[in-house]
Amino acid sequence: MFGRSSFKARNVAVDGSNAFDREVPDPSQVHLLICALDYKGTSCPLTCTLDGNNMQALARACGVQDMEVMYDNQCTKENVAERIRQMAQRCSDDDYFIFYYSGHGTSMEDEDGDEEDGKDEALCFVGPQGQLSGDYFMSDDDFAELLTEEIPESTRIIIMTDCCHSGTIGDLDKECWEGREVVSMSGCTDSQTSGDIGKGGIFTHSLLLAIEKITKSGTDEFSVGLLYNATVHEDDKVFKSAQDIQLESPPGFMPNQMAWPLVPRGEYRSPLSQVTEAAASSPGGGGGGGGDGPMGGKIDLAQILAQNPQLAAQLGIKPEMIPFMQGLGGQMLEHGPEYMELLQQFGAGGQCVRLLQQCSIQQ
Repeated sequence: MFGRSSFKARNVAVDGSNAFDREVPDPSQVHLLICALDYKGTSCPLTCTLDGNNMQALARACGVQDMEVMYDNQCTKENVAERIRQMAQRCSDDDYFIFYYSGHGTSMEDEDGDEEDGKDEALCFVGPQGQLSGDYFMSDDDFAELLTEEIPESTRIIIMTDCCHSGTIGDLDKECWEGREVVSMSGCTDSQTSGDIGKGGIFTHSLLLAIEKITKSGTDEFSVGLLYNATVHEDDKVFKSAQDIQLESPPGFMPNQMAWPLVPRGEYRSPLSQVTEAAASSPGGGGGGGGDGPMGGKIDLAQILAQNPQLAAQLGIKPEMIPFMQGLGGQMLEHGPEYMELLQQFGAGGQCVRLLQQCSIQQ
Protein backbone atom coordinates (compact mmCIF):
# COMPACT_ATOMS: atom_id res chain seq x y z
CA MET A 1 0.00 0.00 0.00
CA PHE A 2 2.79 2.43 0.86
CA GLY A 3 4.11 4.26 -2.20
CA ARG A 4 0.74 4.11 -4.00
CA SER A 5 -1.45 7.10 -3.27
CA SER A 6 -5.14 7.37 -3.91
CA PHE A 7 -6.75 10.74 -4.56
CA LYS A 8 -8.16 12.23 -1.37
CA ALA A 9 -9.99 15.49 -0.73
CA ARG A 10 -11.26 16.61 2.63
CA ASN A 11 -13.98 19.25 2.84
CA VAL A 12 -12.60 21.20 -0.14
CA ALA A 13 -13.66 21.66 -3.74
CA VAL A 14 -12.41 19.30 -6.44
CA ASP A 15 -12.67 19.29 -10.25
CA GLY A 16 -16.41 19.11 -10.88
CA SER A 17 -16.34 18.95 -14.66
CA ASN A 18 -17.88 16.11 -16.65
CA ALA A 19 -14.86 14.08 -17.69
CA PHE A 20 -16.62 10.70 -17.87
CA ASP A 21 -16.50 8.65 -21.06
CA ARG A 22 -19.02 6.01 -20.07
CA GLU A 23 -22.69 6.79 -20.49
CA VAL A 24 -24.93 7.86 -17.63
CA PRO A 25 -26.74 4.67 -16.65
CA ASP A 26 -30.37 3.79 -16.99
CA PRO A 27 -31.99 3.17 -13.55
CA SER A 28 -32.10 -0.53 -14.41
CA GLN A 29 -28.29 -0.53 -14.33
CA VAL A 30 -28.09 0.68 -10.71
CA HIS A 31 -27.81 -1.85 -7.88
CA LEU A 32 -28.13 -0.23 -4.45
CA LEU A 33 -27.51 -1.85 -1.06
CA ILE A 34 -28.56 0.19 1.99
CA CYS A 35 -27.36 -0.83 5.47
CA ALA A 36 -28.53 1.20 8.47
CA LEU A 37 -28.35 0.35 12.16
CA ASP A 38 -29.95 1.90 15.24
CA TYR A 39 -28.23 -0.48 17.75
CA LYS A 40 -31.40 -0.85 19.77
CA GLY A 41 -30.87 -2.31 23.21
CA THR A 42 -27.18 -1.42 23.32
CA SER A 43 -25.41 1.30 25.28
CA CYS A 44 -24.75 3.22 22.02
CA PRO A 45 -28.13 3.65 20.25
CA LEU A 46 -28.49 5.74 17.09
CA THR A 47 -31.33 6.65 14.72
CA CYS A 48 -29.67 5.73 11.44
CA THR A 49 -32.64 3.93 9.92
CA LEU A 50 -33.96 7.45 9.26
CA ASP A 51 -30.98 7.91 6.93
CA GLY A 52 -31.80 4.60 5.29
CA ASN A 53 -35.40 5.68 4.75
CA ASN A 54 -34.25 8.93 3.16
CA MET A 55 -31.93 7.09 0.78
CA GLN A 56 -34.77 4.73 -0.16
CA ALA A 57 -36.93 7.74 -1.05
CA LEU A 58 -34.18 9.09 -3.32
CA ALA A 59 -33.75 5.72 -5.03
CA ARG A 60 -37.48 5.45 -5.69
CA ALA A 61 -37.50 8.96 -7.17
CA CYS A 62 -34.69 7.87 -9.47
CA GLY A 63 -36.50 4.74 -10.64
CA VAL A 64 -33.96 2.31 -9.18
CA GLN A 65 -35.26 -1.22 -9.62
CA ASP A 66 -32.63 -3.28 -7.79
CA MET A 67 -32.52 -1.97 -4.22
CA GLU A 68 -31.83 -4.11 -1.16
CA VAL A 69 -32.34 -2.72 2.36
CA MET A 70 -30.90 -4.20 5.55
CA TYR A 71 -31.71 -2.72 8.96
CA ASP A 72 -30.53 -3.39 12.50
CA ASN A 73 -30.10 -7.10 13.35
CA GLN A 74 -30.19 -8.04 9.67
CA CYS A 75 -26.79 -6.34 9.38
CA THR A 76 -24.45 -9.05 10.56
CA LYS A 77 -21.10 -9.26 8.81
CA GLU A 78 -22.06 -12.59 7.26
CA ASN A 79 -25.48 -11.41 6.08
CA VAL A 80 -24.12 -8.26 4.46
CA ALA A 81 -21.34 -10.19 2.73
CA GLU A 82 -23.83 -12.71 1.37
CA ARG A 83 -26.15 -9.95 0.14
CA ILE A 84 -23.25 -8.30 -1.69
CA ARG A 85 -22.41 -11.63 -3.34
CA GLN A 86 -26.00 -12.05 -4.46
CA MET A 87 -26.24 -8.53 -5.87
CA ALA A 88 -22.86 -8.88 -7.59
CA GLN A 89 -24.30 -11.68 -9.71
CA ARG A 90 -26.80 -9.19 -11.12
CA CYS A 91 -24.15 -6.58 -12.00
CA SER A 92 -23.04 -6.23 -15.62
CA ASP A 93 -20.19 -4.38 -17.29
CA ASP A 94 -21.64 -0.84 -17.41
CA ASP A 95 -23.71 -1.10 -14.23
CA TYR A 96 -23.25 0.65 -10.90
CA PHE A 97 -23.02 -1.03 -7.52
CA ILE A 98 -23.73 1.46 -4.73
CA PHE A 99 -23.09 0.63 -1.08
CA TYR A 100 -24.63 3.00 1.47
CA TYR A 101 -23.98 2.61 5.19
CA SER A 102 -25.24 4.60 8.17
CA GLY A 103 -24.26 3.49 11.66
CA HIS A 104 -21.26 3.36 13.94
CA GLY A 105 -17.73 3.26 12.58
CA THR A 106 -14.57 2.62 14.52
CA SER A 107 -10.81 2.14 14.37
CA MET A 108 -9.12 -1.14 15.23
CA GLU A 109 -5.57 -2.46 15.28
CA ASP A 110 -4.05 -2.96 11.84
CA GLU A 111 -3.38 -6.68 11.43
CA ASP A 112 -1.48 -6.77 8.13
CA GLY A 113 0.70 -3.66 8.41
CA ASP A 114 -0.87 -1.83 5.46
CA GLU A 115 -1.90 1.28 7.40
CA GLU A 116 0.62 4.05 8.03
CA ASP A 117 -1.19 5.08 11.21
CA GLY A 118 -1.35 1.49 12.49
CA LYS A 119 -5.16 1.52 12.47
CA ASP A 120 -7.75 -0.18 10.30
CA GLU A 121 -11.17 1.39 9.96
CA ALA A 122 -14.25 -0.78 10.40
CA LEU A 123 -18.00 -0.84 9.89
CA CYS A 124 -19.79 -1.76 13.12
CA PHE A 125 -22.08 -4.58 12.11
CA VAL A 126 -23.79 -6.55 14.88
CA GLY A 127 -24.22 -10.09 16.12
CA PRO A 128 -27.34 -12.18 15.41
CA GLN A 129 -29.10 -10.72 18.45
CA GLY A 130 -27.93 -7.17 17.83
CA GLN A 131 -24.82 -7.42 20.00
CA LEU A 132 -22.28 -4.65 19.49
CA SER A 133 -18.81 -6.19 19.68
CA GLY A 134 -15.56 -6.02 17.76
CA ASP A 135 -15.97 -9.68 16.85
CA TYR A 136 -18.79 -8.70 14.49
CA PHE A 137 -17.17 -5.69 12.81
CA MET A 138 -15.97 -5.65 9.19
CA SER A 139 -12.52 -4.07 8.72
CA ASP A 140 -11.62 -1.95 5.71
CA ASP A 141 -9.28 -4.76 4.58
CA ASP A 142 -12.12 -7.29 4.57
CA PHE A 143 -14.52 -4.82 2.98
CA ALA A 144 -12.13 -4.02 0.11
CA GLU A 145 -11.41 -7.71 -0.45
CA LEU A 146 -15.11 -8.55 -0.50
CA LEU A 147 -16.03 -5.88 -3.05
CA THR A 148 -13.11 -6.50 -5.40
CA GLU A 149 -13.54 -10.27 -5.34
CA GLU A 150 -17.32 -10.24 -5.87
CA ILE A 151 -18.20 -7.16 -7.97
CA PRO A 152 -17.31 -7.52 -11.69
CA GLU A 153 -14.20 -5.53 -12.57
CA SER A 154 -15.96 -3.32 -15.12
CA THR A 155 -18.87 -2.45 -12.83
CA ARG A 156 -18.64 1.07 -11.46
CA ILE A 157 -18.71 1.28 -7.64
CA ILE A 158 -19.75 4.05 -5.27
CA ILE A 159 -19.25 3.69 -1.51
CA MET A 160 -21.08 6.09 0.83
CA THR A 161 -20.65 5.91 4.59
CA ASP A 162 -22.29 8.23 7.10
CA CYS A 163 -20.39 7.20 10.20
CA CYS A 164 -17.30 8.10 12.19
CA HIS A 165 -13.81 6.78 11.38
CA SER A 166 -14.88 6.32 7.76
CA GLY A 167 -12.62 8.48 5.61
CA THR A 168 -10.74 5.59 3.99
CA ILE A 169 -13.17 2.74 4.66
CA GLY A 170 -12.75 1.52 1.09
CA ASP A 171 -8.95 1.32 1.38
CA LEU A 172 -8.69 2.56 -2.20
CA ASP A 173 -4.89 2.66 -1.96
CA LYS A 174 -4.85 -1.13 -2.14
CA GLU A 175 -3.59 -2.84 -5.27
CA CYS A 176 -6.83 -4.81 -5.55
CA TRP A 177 -8.54 -1.59 -6.73
CA GLU A 178 -6.07 -0.99 -9.58
CA GLY A 179 -7.84 -0.36 -12.89
CA ARG A 180 -11.29 -0.06 -11.31
CA GLU A 181 -13.69 2.88 -11.45
CA VAL A 182 -14.65 3.44 -7.82
CA VAL A 183 -15.30 6.48 -5.65
CA SER A 184 -15.88 6.69 -1.90
CA MET A 185 -17.66 9.54 -0.09
CA SER A 186 -17.70 9.51 3.70
CA GLY A 187 -19.20 11.67 6.41
CA CYS A 188 -15.93 12.34 8.18
CA THR A 189 -12.26 11.43 8.29
CA ASP A 190 -10.62 8.39 9.86
CA SER A 191 -9.81 10.32 13.03
CA GLN A 192 -13.18 12.00 13.58
CA THR A 193 -15.88 10.53 15.80
CA SER A 194 -19.64 10.93 15.98
CA GLY A 195 -19.20 13.28 18.93
CA ASP A 196 -17.69 15.80 16.52
CA ILE A 197 -20.66 15.88 14.18
CA GLY A 198 -23.93 15.34 16.00
CA LYS A 199 -24.14 11.55 15.64
CA GLY A 200 -24.29 11.34 11.87
CA GLY A 201 -26.89 12.11 9.27
CA ILE A 202 -25.45 15.50 8.33
CA PHE A 203 -23.54 14.05 5.36
CA THR A 204 -26.65 12.27 4.07
CA HIS A 205 -28.88 15.34 4.39
CA SER A 206 -26.26 17.58 2.76
CA LEU A 207 -25.96 15.09 -0.11
CA LEU A 208 -29.73 14.90 -0.67
CA LEU A 209 -30.12 18.68 -0.58
CA ALA A 210 -27.28 19.00 -3.09
CA ILE A 211 -28.95 16.52 -5.46
CA GLU A 212 -32.24 18.43 -5.23
CA LYS A 213 -30.61 21.77 -6.03
CA ILE A 214 -28.47 20.47 -8.89
CA THR A 215 -31.40 18.77 -10.60
CA LYS A 216 -33.69 21.77 -10.05
CA SER A 217 -31.17 23.80 -12.02
CA GLY A 218 -31.99 21.65 -15.04
CA THR A 219 -28.78 19.63 -14.85
CA ASP A 220 -29.38 15.90 -15.26
CA GLU A 221 -25.87 14.73 -16.09
CA PHE A 222 -23.10 15.59 -13.64
CA SER A 223 -20.02 14.04 -12.12
CA VAL A 224 -19.43 12.67 -8.65
CA GLY A 225 -16.91 15.50 -8.29
CA LEU A 226 -19.59 18.15 -8.80
CA LEU A 227 -21.94 16.46 -6.37
CA TYR A 228 -19.19 16.28 -3.77
CA ASN A 229 -18.57 20.03 -4.14
CA ALA A 230 -22.28 20.74 -3.69
CA THR A 231 -22.47 18.43 -0.66
CA VAL A 232 -19.56 20.21 1.03
CA HIS A 233 -21.17 23.56 0.22
CA GLU A 234 -24.49 22.55 1.78
CA ASP A 235 -22.77 21.17 4.88
CA ASP A 236 -20.83 24.40 5.33
CA LYS A 237 -23.81 26.68 4.79
CA VAL A 238 -26.62 24.76 6.51
CA PHE A 239 -24.93 22.87 9.32
CA LYS A 240 -21.54 24.55 9.78
CA SER A 241 -20.53 21.22 11.31
CA ALA A 242 -17.12 20.15 12.54
CA GLN A 243 -17.12 17.14 10.22
CA ASP A 244 -14.84 16.97 7.20
CA ILE A 245 -16.62 15.21 4.35
CA GLN A 246 -14.02 13.11 2.54
CA LEU A 247 -13.77 11.95 -1.06
CA GLU A 248 -11.43 9.22 -2.29
CA SER A 249 -10.70 7.45 -5.57
CA PRO A 250 -7.94 4.97 -6.50
CA PRO A 251 -4.69 5.91 -8.26
CA GLY A 252 -5.27 6.83 -11.90
CA PHE A 253 -8.98 7.59 -11.54
CA MET A 254 -10.58 10.90 -10.57
CA PRO A 255 -14.09 11.62 -9.20
CA ASN A 256 -15.02 13.80 -12.19
CA GLN A 257 -14.46 10.75 -14.43
CA MET A 258 -17.56 9.07 -12.95
CA ALA A 259 -21.12 10.16 -13.73
CA TRP A 260 -23.41 10.37 -10.72
CA PRO A 261 -26.08 7.68 -11.23
CA LEU A 262 -28.90 8.63 -8.81
CA VAL A 263 -30.71 11.40 -10.69
CA PRO A 264 -34.43 11.91 -9.89
CA ARG A 265 -36.72 11.45 -12.87
CA GLY A 266 -39.21 14.12 -11.79
CA GLU A 267 -39.35 16.78 -9.11
CA TYR A 268 -37.47 15.65 -6.02
CA ARG A 269 -37.77 17.34 -2.64
CA SER A 270 -35.10 16.52 -0.12
CA PRO A 271 -36.00 16.08 3.57
CA LEU A 272 -34.52 19.50 4.35
CA SER A 273 -36.67 21.09 1.66
CA GLN A 274 -39.73 19.39 3.12
CA VAL A 275 -38.72 20.66 6.57
CA THR A 276 -38.59 24.23 5.30
CA GLU A 277 -42.04 23.99 3.74
CA ALA A 278 -43.60 22.26 6.75
CA ALA A 279 -42.06 24.70 9.22
CA ALA A 280 -43.25 27.67 7.16
CA SER A 281 -46.85 26.44 7.31
CA SER A 282 -46.75 25.45 10.99
CA PRO A 283 -47.91 27.70 13.85
CA GLY A 284 -45.25 30.35 14.31
CA GLY A 285 -43.85 29.72 10.85
CA GLY A 286 -45.51 32.73 9.32
CA GLY A 287 -46.99 30.89 6.34
CA GLY A 288 -44.09 31.82 4.12
CA GLY A 289 -41.82 29.53 2.14
CA GLY A 290 -38.12 29.01 1.59
CA GLY A 291 -37.24 29.94 5.15
CA ASP A 292 -38.93 33.35 5.18
CA GLY A 293 -42.07 34.46 6.97
CA PRO A 294 -44.31 37.34 5.90
CA MET A 295 -42.65 40.68 5.28
CA GLY A 296 -39.34 38.88 4.91
CA GLY A 297 -39.18 37.72 8.51
CA LYS A 298 -36.95 34.73 9.09
CA ILE A 299 -38.30 31.41 10.29
CA ASP A 300 -36.42 29.84 13.19
CA LEU A 301 -36.47 26.29 11.83
CA ALA A 302 -34.39 24.87 14.65
CA GLN A 303 -36.81 26.24 17.25
CA ILE A 304 -39.90 25.00 15.39
CA LEU A 305 -38.47 21.49 15.01
CA ALA A 306 -37.31 21.38 18.63
CA GLN A 307 -40.86 22.22 19.71
CA ASN A 308 -42.36 19.67 17.30
CA PRO A 309 -40.28 16.45 17.49
CA GLN A 310 -43.01 14.48 15.70
CA LEU A 311 -42.63 16.71 12.64
CA ALA A 312 -38.87 16.26 12.73
CA ALA A 313 -39.17 12.47 12.96
CA GLN A 314 -41.74 12.37 10.15
CA LEU A 315 -39.33 14.20 7.86
CA GLY A 316 -36.31 12.10 8.78
CA ILE A 317 -34.57 14.71 10.93
CA LYS A 318 -32.71 13.38 13.95
CA PRO A 319 -33.03 15.30 17.24
CA GLU A 320 -29.23 15.57 17.42
CA MET A 321 -29.16 17.46 14.11
CA ILE A 322 -31.63 20.21 14.99
CA PRO A 323 -29.14 22.52 16.76
CA PHE A 324 -27.02 22.48 13.60
CA MET A 325 -29.81 23.75 11.35
CA GLN A 326 -29.62 27.48 11.99
CA GLY A 327 -28.64 28.24 8.39
CA LEU A 328 -31.26 26.20 6.58
CA GLY A 329 -33.93 28.84 5.86
CA GLY A 330 -31.78 31.23 3.88
CA GLN A 331 -29.86 28.43 2.19
CA MET A 332 -33.03 27.13 0.54
CA LEU A 333 -33.18 30.34 -1.50
CA GLU A 334 -30.20 29.16 -3.59
CA HIS A 335 -31.47 27.41 -6.72
CA GLY A 336 -31.52 27.40 -10.50
CA PRO A 337 -28.70 28.52 -12.81
CA GLU A 338 -27.32 30.77 -10.08
CA TYR A 339 -26.65 27.71 -7.95
CA MET A 340 -24.60 26.07 -10.70
CA GLU A 341 -22.63 29.28 -11.15
CA LEU A 342 -21.96 29.32 -7.41
CA LEU A 343 -20.63 25.74 -7.58
CA GLN A 344 -18.42 26.65 -10.53
CA GLN A 345 -16.96 29.54 -8.56
CA PHE A 346 -16.46 27.30 -5.55
CA GLY A 347 -14.59 24.73 -7.65
CA ALA A 348 -12.57 27.30 -9.60
CA GLY A 349 -11.28 29.22 -6.58
CA GLY A 350 -7.62 28.28 -6.21
CA GLN A 351 -7.78 28.67 -2.46
CA CYS A 352 -10.61 26.11 -2.32
CA VAL A 353 -8.87 23.33 -4.20
CA ARG A 354 -6.59 21.00 -2.26
CA LEU A 355 -5.54 17.56 -3.41
CA LEU A 356 -4.37 15.38 -0.55
CA GLN A 357 -1.93 12.66 -1.53
CA GLN A 358 -2.27 11.12 1.92
CA CYS A 359 -5.05 11.33 4.46
CA SER A 360 -4.17 13.67 7.30
CA ILE A 361 -4.66 11.71 10.51
CA GLN A 362 -4.44 13.24 13.95
CA GLN A 363 -4.62 10.75 16.78
